[in-house]
Amino acid sequence: MHSLGSRLSAAVAVILVTVLVTAAARSGAEIKYNEEEPDHITTESAYSLGKYTMHLWYTDESLSDYLNYVAVAYNSSNEEYRVVPELVSGREYLEHISEASMTDEDLPDLYITTNDTLVKAHLAGLADPIIPPVGTDLRDVFSKTSLNAVTFHSQMIAYPLFMECSALCYNYTYLRDWAMATLEAENSAVQAEATAVGDGSTQTEAADAGDGSTQTEAADTEDSSVPAFTVGDEEIDAYVEAHLPDSYDRLLEFSDAYDAPEGVDSIFKWAVTDIFYNYFFIGDSISIGGEFGDDTSAIDIYNEDAVSGLRSYQALNQFFSINTDDVSYDGLMDEFIDGKLVMTIATTDAVKRLKNAANEGRLEFEYRFAALPDMSDTIPARSLSVTDAVAVNGYSPRKDAANDFAMYLCSADSRELFDWTGKVSTLKTASFGDDTGFLEVFRQEYERSVPLPKMIETSNYWVNLEMLFASVWNGDDPDKELKELNDQILLQLPGHAPEEEQ
Repeated sequence: MHSLGSRLSAAVAVILVTVLVTAAARSGAEIKYNEEEPDHITTESAYSLGKYTMHLWYTDESLSDYLNYVAVAYNSSNEEYRVVPELVSGREYLEHISEASMTDEDLPDLYITTNDTLVKAHLAGLADPIIPPVGTDLRDVFSKTSLNAVTFHSQMIAYPLFMECSALCYNYTYLRDWAMATLEAENSAVQAEATAVGDGSTQTEAADAGDGSTQTEAADTEDSSVPAFTVGDEEIDAYVEAHLPDSYDRLLEFSDAYDAPEGVDSIFKWAVTDIFYNYFFIGDSISIGGEFGDDTSAIDIYNEDAVSGLRSYQALNQFFSINTDDVSYDGLMDEFIDGKLVMTIATTDAVKRLKNAANEGRLEFEYRFAALPDMSDTIPARSLSVTDAVAVNGYSPRKDAANDFAMYLCSADSRELFDWTGKVSTLKTASFGDDTGFLEVFRQEYERSVPLPKMIETSNYWVNLEMLFASVWNGDDPDKELKELNDQILLQLPGHAPEEEQ
């Protein structure tokens, strides 16, 4: 608690206001400020009196409590500025920011947005290049993928805050029971073979007794069978790890060999209609904008590996028979919680969702996460990723202060961010308490992921690619569909033309 001042009444007022603001922040209530009557005590922050106000815009309501929490901490230590987080509509978000920047005194000084909108914002003057603190190398602070996601023409135009990507989620209890049954069956077979050998080991041998007679000797007939075998936890874990599908072919082999328990509807099922959960089939084979997603000369869509990845994806329809009309990510997570699926593809939200379900008694098995299966030994799986970042508005009269707060927000405690919002920080030093092990899988997947490209010229690519996956899933020719998409995108880019048919 802060030390008391010389006047007890003033101290009590400060403490009261601080408590009210903290409570409002934790409840998600909007914090109001009274600029005309600075001595009026409301739920405004006592630290804000006489300070310049910076407005932070965001569209995700799940961030409200956390942003208010961070703002209160910042306001309490900054003598010149206060930050007011403001939840706004996500519809025509950049247009709204642009309009407010031209006409409103309370324009957003900084805002949170996804990395794919940053180039458009930057070219409109709404996202200035960031200025890291003196002596700070952001490569030591944030992951490489997150920095790539916010870089445009060698300049970082936002600070990365949190990320989203995919990983394999599986019912470990099912696989553990399967591993135990398999190991016990293998041991029983060894025991049976050893017993059979032992039963046939008595031999009659003719030995010369020296007097011409023949003496019959019985061979040792003691039981030579293998002792009873107990399967240990370490051996079970090792067996599951060794047989967990880490490639497309091994996924098919596993699914073909695995004898699912009663109540399981599908061994492997995922949101086949959503490009975010499908992209890993072609993620390593296609390039849209190069490493930073901003290079119009680095376009490689139509190639042999990409076509092969789509054919593999199409073949899974015959293997798993997933009906696209009744499959959704939320529905699949409910099926997984109910024990109807052995494996699925999940995003980071699954960590909190499954933990909450277990705490509520709706989930009664052990689950784990793993890397997505590669396409082959030479073609790794690379999922699509999105990075939410904090941009500094180029029209703000308080850009330096906004830049400082953006860095403050993005480098805040990663565990607090996850606990309050379920979002996964892009900090290299991020830790997540009891969930660190699970989230480390997603962090590793994020590091090899493909960030959502930022080029304005290819903004329709993702919608068209999702339509392509849907048509391929339903039987259309992958080669033809990918060639048509390639030609369409090239026509949209200056200096490009589709390849002529040979």
